[in-house]
Amino acid sequence: MLLLAATPCAFAAPPPAHDAAAFDLLVRQLDNGDIPLNSQAAARQALDRLGALLPPGDAYRQRRYDYLYCFLAFDNDVKGGYAYAGRGTEQAQQAGDLEAESNFRICRGLYQSKLTTERDALPDYEAGIRLARRLENPRLIADALTWRGSAQSLLGEQAKALFDFLEAQRLYETVGNTTAAQSNLISIATIYRRLGEYDKAGEYLRQSMQSAQRKGDKQEQMVVDMQLGFLATERGDPVGAVAPLQRALALAHETGSRQSVGSALLALAESSNARERYAEALQQVEAAAKEFQAVADQSNAGMLALQSAKAHAGLGQHELAAREFDLAEASVRNSRNMRYLAELYDARSRNQEALGKPAAALADLRLKMEADAALARMAKTQLTTLMSYQFDTERRELENRKLAADKALKEQQLATLERVRGWQWLAILLAGLLLLMLWLAWRQLRQSRRLHRLALTDALTGISNRRHIEHTLHGAVEHARRGQRELAVIMLDIDHFKRVNDSHGHPAGDQALEQLVHACLGALRQHDRLGRLGGEEFLVVLPDTDLEGGLQVAERLRACVAAARPLVNGVELQLSISLGVAQLRPAESGAASLVRRADAALYHAKDNGRNRVEAAP
Repeated sequence: MLLLAATPCAFAAPPPAHDAAAFDLLVRQLDNGDIPLNSQAAARQALDRLGALLPPGDAYRQRRYDYLYCFLAFDNDVKGGYAYAGRGTEQAQQAGDLEAESNFRICRGLYQSKLTTERDALPDYEAGIRLARRLENPRLIADALTWRGSAQSLLGEQAKALFDFLEAQRLYETVGNTTAAQSNLISIATIYRRLGEYDKAGEYLRQSMQSAQRKGDKQEQMVVDMQLGFLATERGDPVGAVAPLQRALALAHETGSRQSVGSALLALAESSNARERYAEALQQVEAAAKEFQAVADQSNAGMLALQSAKAHAGLGQHELAAREFDLAEASVRNSRNMRYLAELYDARSRNQEALGKPAAALADLRLKMEADAALARMAKTQLTTLMSYQFDTERRELENRKLAADKALKEQQLATLERVRGWQWLAILLAGLLLLMLWLAWRQLRQSRRLHRLALTDALTGISNRRHIEHTLHGAVEHARRGQRELAVIMLDIDHFKRVNDSHGHPAGDQALEQLVHACLGALRQHDRLGRLGGEEFLVVLPDTDLEGGLQVAERLRACVAAARPLVNGVELQLSISLGVAQLRPAESGAASLVRRADAALYHAKDNGRNRVEAAP
């Protein structure tokens, strides 16, 4: 969700009351970032207008208002935002509203990243992406990808982050959201900066600044100025970083975002230390800490301690600096940012030398060398991953074209079949051609059944495809409701299956998938139904089965897969699956809610270590 804010003049006229069409239009504009919000007051004004347009008793639109409120109303209240997002997620789940749940998950990830670390926010971002893909909503998928990409980039996974941003860019362009696409260029520029592609990053940032100035979007200008400051510092020009960072600080004050003010002050402190203006750096660190503390943002604790330590070391206060370096190390290690660790060990080594501790200084130099080596390995891995991504993208495009052609052929065959059926019944009525028509009808029926099976069968594994298994589930739910019978479902996913494709190739992955499906079929009962939802994700429908029985079947599936040892290219693989089990509740709204709970249990299983079964509450 890339939300920018509205200028006060954008809402000068009083809004009409309870207008559903106007409400929907304003939601789209805010969702797409078409209305630039340049202050907290403007954001509040946008929410007030949206609230006035909200039709009374409209629960669906109320949830849309609520998730926009989540993103816009808590910039200076991180804990409040996290709690609000959690309540919204629960309410959306209860209503079976996947779009609202996806947005609330993303919102909760945003505040989680500030309360602890970006790594802790990833599960919510992943859930938001998964829900958006299930809805097949391109704009929402793109929004969720940008949040996950930002987290991955801060964690040093630049290649993965770039994939997310590039896919988001493609989706934004597909739906014609040029505003969001232009804003996404800033994220792409940030990746290039962190990869050391400074010229390319600078060009993207210049384009983004021109766009932000044309729109009058002060928040976007602030972000670009921050990135220009970081770019100058990393290029070894801390003096050149001052002007854009001071502009960013001024814009942050205008927007009223204390978190943005703190970020700009912390960046200025880094520049001041690089220019040996240590007293100034300490003042900036102290001021930044107050801003972050005011909004309960803990994510910058490590960098605050590191810049404070460097400043105290520069002022000759080496004992104090040593304590701060140790505090910074614990926090930076927790964030797993190797670049900051290398910077920390280098500065602490010099401080140890000043304290007359050559052994400790040498130990820190060795740690710096290890961090530098890790950074070099990461850079090599990033390059390899980028090349692999390019290859996989081209391969997927070819596969998509083939699938589209196959689908068109099947549709043509089905259309032809329907036309022939009409003539078939007419021919049967002709007494003189009765025997001939009966033979044609018999042959055509066989063809029809074969085509019907093809339309409902997964081409790779031979089991039900997504369409068929979902149809089976809906029928099972209706049957269970009418007969007041038990019903359970299992969601399962092959753990780390991407590694198989990456290590052995996609044809080998397909072979492994076929063998694992065969093993699963052997573990199921006569009336159980297994279907492939897509990729390595499967759904099992268990008629006349309660939760306990479902857990027993799931455990049997898990054990069979663990023992299967599929053989591909002469290599025996050891794979595992994670499973989530849910039982149909008496008051369950339907199949969608049942699958959602099983899916949530599946991801609990993954979060709890994989190769395990979890039951939905």
